[in-house]
Amino acid sequence: MARKGSLEAERQAIAKERSALEAREAKLRESEQVAMAELLRKSALGKAPFERVEAFFAALGKLGLEEAEKRLRAS
Repeated sequence: MARKGSLEAERQAIAKERSALEAREAKLRESEQVAMAELLRKSALGKAPFERVEAFFAALGKLGLEEAEKRLRAS
């Protein structure tokens, strides 16, 4: 039978790994946000007036991403 101390040590090791993984995932999400903002700045939307970009995203929100992608592929 496993010793109580070794089980607790394993639980602590798993918790530490989980915490490190959560930190890595948070850093990845932040990096993705920065990359998305950079893509937006470099795209046609990044060069358009704010009002047009705002209207575009409102329309996109009404259509939904999948429907907008489908329509863009069809055009």
